[in-house]
Amino acid sequence: MTEVKVSSATGMHDILPKNHDFFNMVKKVIRHRCRQAGFRRITTPIFEKMDTIKKSFPETADLVERHLYALRDPGGEDLVVRPSNTIGIARAYCEHNFADYPQPISLYYIEQQARYTDKPGYYRFFNQFGTEVLGHNDPALDAQVVYLAYKIFSDLKIMDRLDIQINSFGSREVKENYLAELRSFFDSKRRSVPDEYEHFIERDPIQLFLIDDEDLEILCQMAPKVEDYWDDESKKYFELFKEYLDELNIPYTVNTNFFRKQSYYSGVIFEFWEKNRGRKKAVGGGGRYDNLIERLGGEPQAACNFIGGIERIIAQMKISKVVVPSKDDLHVFVAQLGVEAKKKCLSLLGKLHDQGIKAIGAIGKSSMKEQISMAERFKVPYMILMGLTEVREGKAIIREMSKGTQKSIEIDKVPKEMIKLLGKENLDKYSPADGINIDK
Repeated sequence: MTEVKVSSATGMHDILPKNHDFFNMVKKVIRHRCRQAGFRRITTPIFEKMDTIKKSFPETADLVERHLYALRDPGGEDLVVRPSNTIGIARAYCEHNFADYPQPISLYYIEQQARYTDKPGYYRFFNQFGTEVLGHNDPALDAQVVYLAYKIFSDLKIMDRLDIQINSFGSREVKENYLAELRSFFDSKRRSVPDEYEHFIERDPIQLFLIDDEDLEILCQMAPKVEDYWDDESKKYFELFKEYLDELNIPYTVNTNFFRKQSYYSGVIFEFWEKNRGRKKAVGGGGRYDNLIERLGGEPQAACNFIGGIERIIAQMKISKVVVPSKDDLHVFVAQLGVEAKKKCLSLLGKLHDQGIKAIGAIGKSSMKEQISMAERFKVPYMILMGLTEVREGKAIIREMSKGTQKSIEIDKVPKEMIKLLGKENLDKYSPADGINIDK
């Protein structure tokens, strides 16, 4: 009979323990920096209504739908697996009357997303973090969002690999005028636009700037420049945005041929690109989307965001040879022989864990040789051995693996001795009661 091998779905991937060290470090930095900046965490459901997504992209709803994982639940409701969190947060803003809260509202998230793509090298299931500032329109807030991402990437030792690209649509009105000019321009050059992209001319010509096609890139270089359509207010806003970035010592490049893919962006936009590789290797981006909440049925509200791809960030960390600490490394392997020793082993493991000592025991193994071999594979610095003689004498053997030396000690004194050997600074202390109180 032919063996059938199972695998994850195409474009999906497992995050194995060795990669969780990177994920844990990235998440730790994000949480720390966001808390410092006064951002509060939000989680939205992994499913959103199909209608919510379509309202967010009225220009290209059918095209967006092709990249969604959609389903109809048993109750007959059409749902999609969220392709990003921004729409869910805008929906939550409307649903929970966030407009009644003090503005602006600063939120962040670390979540999984899913989006269908047939491009090689792109994940269909991936992790993102994001920051969202809703309810106020100010270039200083936009600069703060960029600065927060800049600090996160600096902490993760990858900022020296990245360039920040900035541009602006000006405003919703300016963008509409610019889109009209682009439609006219590309219509006059229709024969130079590949057939498979021709539909974008009428529907959303901005998408033509985002396609990896050499001839089309040349055509886009000839297209009208968005800055030629900025009104005085748009020019002033963008200049202030740059001045705030300068004040924060954030380097950037003004790139008026750079745009964001999502059609709800309507003002300042920015992305972090890998140097010399362009937007194909961008690790994140965002901008001002002042019309999304209105599209979802709420009152018009200003908003700005940043979205970062965690897998892409980790890839940059690995290229930079960043070494992250592992909290999964074990301190001790407890080996035992016999039923009575196994009982003592279980009790000792609990006491070691309570002291912050990361310990494991091969409870299901019977051979001492097999257990020692397992300890060597775990690369623990210490082993604790208990056999029939040790149990009878109330003792255990502590072996230092690197030196091969060992000593016998009373079982009750083992935790204290291990703390001395490991050092208090290396313990993994945790108290679930810290900071938790009963509201009386």
